[in-house]
Amino acid sequence: MDGIGKANNFSDWMKHLWCEILFPACDSLSSEKGKLSHRFILFIAAALLLFCRIDFSLFEPDETRYAEIPREMLAREEWLIPILGGEPYLDKPPLLYWLTILSYKAFGVGVWQARLIPILALFIGIVLAYELGRKIVGSREAFVGTLFLLLCPGFIIMGKLLVLDGLLASTVLGSLFCGVLAIRNAKFEFKWWIASGIFASLGVITKGPIAIVLTAPCFFLIGLIDLRFLRPSLKAWCVWLCLSVSIFLPWFILIAIRRPEFLSHFVWEHHVMRFLEPFDHQRGVFFYIPVLLGGMLPVMFVLWPWIKSLQSMSPEKKSTRSKETGFLLFAGFWCLFFFSLSGCKLPTYILPSFPPLALMFGAFLVRNHYLEKKSTMVIAGVLFLLLGFAQGIVLPWYADFRSPLMAKNIIRELCTDENQAVVCYPRECNAVAFYLGREDFKNYRSKDFDEFRDVLLSQKKTVVLCTHRHALQGLKQLLPKELEVRQEYRVNLKEPSFLPKELGKRVPKMLGETALGLCDIAVIEHRTISTIRTMSFKPENADGR
Repeated sequence: MDGIGKANNFSDWMKHLWCEILFPACDSLSSEKGKLSHRFILFIAAALLLFCRIDFSLFEPDETRYAEIPREMLAREEWLIPILGGEPYLDKPPLLYWLTILSYKAFGVGVWQARLIPILALFIGIVLAYELGRKIVGSREAFVGTLFLLLCPGFIIMGKLLVLDGLLASTVLGSLFCGVLAIRNAKFEFKWWIASGIFASLGVITKGPIAIVLTAPCFFLIGLIDLRFLRPSLKAWCVWLCLSVSIFLPWFILIAIRRPEFLSHFVWEHHVMRFLEPFDHQRGVFFYIPVLLGGMLPVMFVLWPWIKSLQSMSPEKKSTRSKETGFLLFAGFWCLFFFSLSGCKLPTYILPSFPPLALMFGAFLVRNHYLEKKSTMVIAGVLFLLLGFAQGIVLPWYADFRSPLMAKNIIRELCTDENQAVVCYPRECNAVAFYLGREDFKNYRSKDFDEFRDVLLSQKKTVVLCTHRHALQGLKQLLPKELEVRQEYRVNLKEPSFLPKELGKRVPKMLGETALGLCDIAVIEHRTISTIRTMSFKPENADGR
């Protein structure tokens, strides 16, 4: 092995294990030239899986939030500060909002128009996985690896939802793949390094510095472990880092000027304390293992043969394990490792790990002749049909079945009048705000109950959207004696008519009995007009005035 003598310490031993035992080969085993047939098959498969049924109900709370923010920004013609409920929403950068605004401008405000952006991002990610992947591991390997990625339910189903992680996964994919093309040969490819930095900048303006965390350490650490990869110079790193913040930094400075509280809220709370001392989505350190296995369902059929292949010392088997597949494994598991250490965890966070791992497994299947087995084709076909059924029928049904908008008639009757005060308790209900096109729904948490009570006392009549199954019961116990609940509506799940009666009765109980994000609607009024207090209901605008 180049540059490594006898393994005298742990570092040398790790390099020896990685470069001479696990991934000793250097070159891809098939042509890098792409085939028209490959592109056609991938285009059709991706279009069928991604663009089929994208108009189903938005999920609470994430999808409705990311649909409502650009709608409010568009209504105010505000491009700098994200707005939710008429107030600044400073948690995340704005690229998804900007793109969604463009979709709204082009096609109108609606569900499929909002979901179009992550779906297009995923489609572009599929194209990048093949076009860049064939330069990394070869054409056939990239083709099979991209098909492998298309069969991953976690990547397709979670990625097409209106959240940040699908867009982030595609930008991280571009940054990782361009970066490894820059450092894998004897000559440093600066054009690919620049492309990697540009993709990283798109990731940073999508979800913040996490895009750098998921990419830069991979280039740096692989150069320490595997000396066959070039180590970028200090100048190259400076160029890459400058490019990675080139879009984000101007927005960051401008918004910090207009909203001084942004620095502490965005930087400290959401990008430091969220990792060190989680305040939501807390899970154990092994949370992502079943998520990865279930999200990459095809891996269940190939994981054990792949592990056994790594143990083989035969020249034929060793020649199939290249340094490029080693990098892909390292990049995928770096994402998994980082988010496993974080206290805040959601299943979608590890979407960026799927493309490099899928490409690695695609190379394994091709180089170990698994495509010659009839069982491989049968399994792939069955998985494709199951995934099509899940995301084309089951997912839309579940979203519509649990949507807060199942109570459309009541919502229209009580909440359409803009002069009628409507508040959410104890969490926001953005599905109703998006549906009605209103941005004045103030949200009050349990800790804000004193302020919430004053608002109720100041209004003759207030419609309360209760977003927790026990919220209305608790609210009744805490209401001042001057107030009473005049009307209440339970947003119960209906029994599915297509199921046998006994099973249909069990489904609502199994799924929580109420809609996602809206459990009860209550109309609260004063017992007598004389108890109404004077207080302004209007929330502050995005400029804090």
